[in-house]
Amino acid sequence: MATIGQERNHQNHSHFRTTSGRASQLLLFARNFLKHPNMVGWMLPSSPFVVDSVLKQIDWRTARVIVEYGPGVGTFTTRVLERMHPEATLIALETNPDFVQFLKSSVHDPRFRLVHESATEIDAVLARLGHSHADHVISGIPFKTLPHALRDTIVRKTHSVLKPSGTFLVYQLSSVVLPYLEEVFGRVSRDIELLNVIPARLFYCAR
Repeated sequence: MATIGQERNHQNHSHFRTTSGRASQLLLFARNFLKHPNMVGWMLPSSPFVVDSVLKQIDWRTARVIVEYGPGVGTFTTRVLERMHPEATLIALETNPDFVQFLKSSVHDPRFRLVHESATEIDAVLARLGHSHADHVISGIPFKTLPHALRDTIVRKTHSVLKPSGTFLVYQLSSVVLPYLEEVFGRVSRDIELLNVIPARLFYCAR
Protein backbone atom coordinates (compact mmCIF):
# COMPACT_ATOMS: atom_id res chain seq x y z
CA MET A 1 0.00 0.00 0.00
CA ALA A 2 1.17 3.53 -0.69
CA THR A 3 1.60 5.90 2.23
CA ILE A 4 -0.39 9.14 2.52
CA GLY A 5 2.76 11.06 1.68
CA GLN A 6 3.34 9.02 -1.48
CA GLU A 7 -0.23 9.58 -2.59
CA ARG A 8 0.16 13.34 -2.13
CA ASN A 9 3.34 13.31 -4.19
CA HIS A 10 1.51 11.63 -7.05
CA GLN A 11 -1.18 14.29 -6.94
CA ASN A 12 1.37 16.75 -8.34
CA HIS A 13 1.52 14.75 -11.57
CA SER A 14 -2.17 15.00 -12.38
CA HIS A 15 -3.06 16.88 -15.58
CA PHE A 16 -6.83 16.56 -15.58
CA ARG A 17 -9.15 19.56 -15.68
CA THR A 18 -12.75 19.49 -14.48
CA THR A 19 -14.93 22.04 -16.27
CA SER A 20 -18.21 21.37 -14.47
CA GLY A 21 -18.93 21.84 -10.79
CA ARG A 22 -20.17 19.35 -8.24
CA ALA A 23 -23.76 20.53 -8.66
CA SER A 24 -23.86 19.70 -12.36
CA GLN A 25 -22.33 16.29 -11.67
CA LEU A 26 -25.02 15.47 -9.12
CA LEU A 27 -27.76 16.69 -11.45
CA LEU A 28 -26.49 14.63 -14.37
CA PHE A 29 -26.13 11.54 -12.18
CA ALA A 30 -29.63 11.88 -10.69
CA ARG A 31 -31.18 12.53 -14.10
CA ASN A 32 -29.58 9.40 -15.52
CA PHE A 33 -30.72 7.35 -12.53
CA LEU A 34 -34.30 8.36 -13.31
CA LYS A 35 -33.81 7.49 -17.00
CA HIS A 36 -31.84 4.27 -16.48
CA PRO A 37 -32.26 3.05 -12.85
CA ASN A 38 -30.95 -0.44 -13.59
CA MET A 39 -27.86 0.92 -15.32
CA VAL A 40 -26.97 3.57 -12.72
CA GLY A 41 -28.12 1.75 -9.58
CA TRP A 42 -28.57 4.74 -7.25
CA MET A 43 -29.33 8.43 -7.62
CA LEU A 44 -26.15 9.72 -5.94
CA PRO A 45 -22.47 9.12 -6.74
CA SER A 46 -20.32 7.35 -4.16
CA SER A 47 -19.24 9.40 -1.15
CA PRO A 48 -15.60 10.46 -0.60
CA PHE A 49 -15.49 7.90 2.24
CA VAL A 50 -16.17 5.04 -0.19
CA VAL A 51 -13.62 6.39 -2.66
CA ASP A 52 -10.90 6.64 -0.01
CA SER A 53 -11.62 3.18 1.41
CA VAL A 54 -11.37 1.52 -2.00
CA LEU A 55 -8.32 3.42 -3.24
CA LYS A 56 -6.34 2.58 -0.09
CA GLN A 57 -6.11 -0.94 -1.49
CA ILE A 58 -3.90 0.14 -4.41
CA ASP A 59 -0.10 0.31 -4.35
CA TRP A 60 0.36 3.48 -6.39
CA ARG A 61 4.11 3.02 -6.69
CA THR A 62 3.78 -0.13 -8.80
CA ALA A 63 0.38 0.14 -10.49
CA ARG A 64 0.74 0.91 -14.20
CA VAL A 65 -2.57 -0.24 -15.71
CA ILE A 66 -5.74 0.54 -13.77
CA VAL A 67 -9.22 -0.19 -15.11
CA GLU A 68 -12.48 1.39 -13.97
CA TYR A 69 -15.89 -0.07 -14.79
CA GLY A 70 -18.71 2.46 -14.85
CA PRO A 71 -16.91 5.73 -14.09
CA GLY A 72 -20.18 7.69 -14.25
CA VAL A 73 -19.42 11.38 -13.62
CA GLY A 74 -15.84 10.68 -12.56
CA THR A 75 -16.19 10.40 -8.78
CA PHE A 76 -13.46 7.75 -8.66
CA THR A 77 -11.77 8.75 -11.91
CA THR A 78 -10.47 12.10 -10.74
CA ARG A 79 -9.19 10.69 -7.45
CA VAL A 80 -7.38 7.87 -9.25
CA LEU A 81 -5.69 10.34 -11.59
CA GLU A 82 -4.58 12.41 -8.60
CA ARG A 83 -2.81 9.44 -7.03
CA MET A 84 -1.67 7.60 -10.13
CA HIS A 85 1.96 7.27 -11.25
CA PRO A 86 2.87 9.64 -14.12
CA GLU A 87 3.62 6.64 -16.36
CA ALA A 88 0.44 4.74 -15.48
CA THR A 89 -2.73 4.44 -17.57
CA LEU A 90 -6.35 4.58 -16.42
CA ILE A 91 -8.79 2.80 -18.76
CA ALA A 92 -12.45 3.53 -18.08
CA LEU A 93 -15.28 1.50 -19.62
CA GLU A 94 -18.65 3.26 -19.69
CA THR A 95 -21.86 2.28 -21.54
CA ASN A 96 -23.97 5.34 -20.72
CA PRO A 97 -23.60 7.90 -23.57
CA ASP A 98 -24.40 10.87 -21.32
CA PHE A 99 -21.61 9.93 -18.92
CA VAL A 100 -19.23 9.28 -21.81
CA GLN A 101 -19.86 12.76 -23.18
CA PHE A 102 -19.50 14.34 -19.74
CA LEU A 103 -16.15 12.65 -19.10
CA LYS A 104 -14.84 13.53 -22.56
CA SER A 105 -15.54 17.20 -21.91
CA SER A 106 -14.47 17.37 -18.27
CA VAL A 107 -11.45 15.09 -17.79
CA HIS A 108 -8.30 16.07 -19.68
CA ASP A 109 -5.35 13.87 -18.81
CA PRO A 110 -3.13 12.04 -21.31
CA ARG A 111 -3.08 9.00 -19.02
CA PHE A 112 -6.87 8.63 -19.23
CA ARG A 113 -8.43 6.34 -21.87
CA LEU A 114 -12.22 6.40 -22.02
CA VAL A 115 -13.89 3.54 -23.88
CA HIS A 116 -17.61 3.43 -24.72
CA GLU A 117 -17.97 -0.32 -24.17
CA SER A 118 -19.22 -2.84 -21.63
CA ALA A 119 -17.08 -4.43 -18.93
CA THR A 120 -17.75 -7.74 -20.69
CA GLU A 121 -15.30 -6.56 -23.37
CA ILE A 122 -12.41 -5.83 -21.01
CA ASP A 123 -10.13 -8.47 -22.55
CA ALA A 124 -10.63 -7.10 -26.06
CA VAL A 125 -10.28 -3.49 -24.89
CA LEU A 126 -6.97 -4.14 -23.13
CA ALA A 127 -5.60 -5.98 -26.16
CA ARG A 128 -6.67 -3.17 -28.49
CA LEU A 129 -4.91 -0.59 -26.30
CA GLY A 130 -1.73 -2.65 -26.18
CA HIS A 131 -1.94 -4.05 -22.65
CA SER A 132 -1.69 -7.73 -21.78
CA HIS A 133 -2.98 -7.39 -18.21
CA ALA A 134 -4.30 -4.93 -15.63
CA ASP A 135 -2.87 -4.31 -12.16
CA HIS A 136 -6.19 -3.32 -10.61
CA VAL A 137 -9.83 -3.18 -11.69
CA ILE A 138 -12.28 -0.93 -9.83
CA SER A 139 -16.00 -1.54 -10.27
CA GLY A 140 -19.12 0.24 -9.11
CA ILE A 141 -21.48 -1.15 -11.75
CA PRO A 142 -24.68 -2.32 -10.00
CA PHE A 143 -24.42 -6.11 -10.12
CA LYS A 144 -27.80 -6.40 -8.42
CA THR A 145 -29.59 -5.25 -11.58
CA LEU A 146 -27.58 -7.45 -13.96
CA PRO A 147 -28.74 -10.90 -15.11
CA HIS A 148 -26.86 -13.92 -13.81
CA ALA A 149 -24.94 -14.59 -17.04
CA LEU A 150 -23.68 -11.02 -17.23
CA ARG A 151 -22.49 -11.02 -13.61
CA ASP A 152 -20.65 -14.26 -14.18
CA THR A 153 -19.02 -13.09 -17.42
CA ILE A 154 -17.77 -9.82 -15.94
CA VAL A 155 -16.25 -11.47 -12.87
CA ARG A 156 -14.57 -14.25 -14.88
CA LYS A 157 -13.20 -11.93 -17.55
CA THR A 158 -11.89 -9.57 -14.89
CA HIS A 159 -10.07 -12.44 -13.21
CA SER A 160 -8.54 -13.46 -16.54
CA VAL A 161 -7.07 -10.02 -17.32
CA LEU A 162 -5.55 -9.33 -13.89
CA LYS A 163 -1.86 -9.84 -13.25
CA PRO A 164 -1.02 -12.60 -10.73
CA SER A 165 -0.85 -10.04 -7.93
CA GLY A 166 -3.71 -7.91 -9.28
CA THR A 167 -6.91 -7.01 -7.45
CA PHE A 168 -10.59 -6.56 -8.27
CA LEU A 169 -12.02 -3.81 -6.05
CA VAL A 170 -15.81 -3.74 -5.97
CA TYR A 171 -18.13 -1.30 -4.21
CA GLN A 172 -21.89 -1.99 -4.10
CA LEU A 173 -25.09 -1.26 -2.22
CA SER A 174 -25.87 -4.99 -1.95
CA SER A 175 -24.05 -8.32 -1.54
CA VAL A 176 -25.48 -9.92 -4.68
CA VAL A 177 -22.05 -10.09 -6.34
CA LEU A 178 -20.33 -11.87 -3.43
CA PRO A 179 -21.06 -15.50 -4.46
CA TYR A 180 -19.74 -14.79 -7.95
CA LEU A 181 -16.56 -13.26 -6.55
CA GLU A 182 -15.99 -16.12 -4.12
CA GLU A 183 -16.49 -18.73 -6.82
CA VAL A 184 -13.88 -17.21 -9.12
CA PHE A 185 -11.40 -15.53 -6.78
CA GLY A 186 -11.72 -17.77 -3.74
CA ARG A 187 -10.94 -15.62 -0.71
CA VAL A 188 -12.66 -12.23 -0.75
CA SER A 189 -12.01 -9.54 1.86
CA ARG A 190 -15.12 -7.61 2.89
CA ASP A 191 -15.73 -4.23 4.45
CA ILE A 192 -18.60 -1.79 4.87
CA GLU A 193 -18.56 2.00 4.68
CA LEU A 194 -21.23 3.28 7.03
CA LEU A 195 -20.64 6.95 6.19
CA ASN A 196 -22.12 6.55 2.72
CA VAL A 197 -25.76 7.77 2.32
CA ILE A 198 -26.67 4.08 2.08
CA PRO A 199 -23.95 1.93 3.71
CA ALA A 200 -21.68 0.67 0.93
CA ARG A 201 -20.44 -2.90 0.78
CA LEU A 202 -16.82 -3.23 -0.29
CA PHE A 203 -15.27 -6.41 -1.70
CA TYR A 204 -11.53 -6.78 -2.31
CA CYS A 205 -10.46 -9.75 -4.42
CA ALA A 206 -6.84 -10.78 -5.04
CA ARG A 207 -5.92 -12.84 -8.09
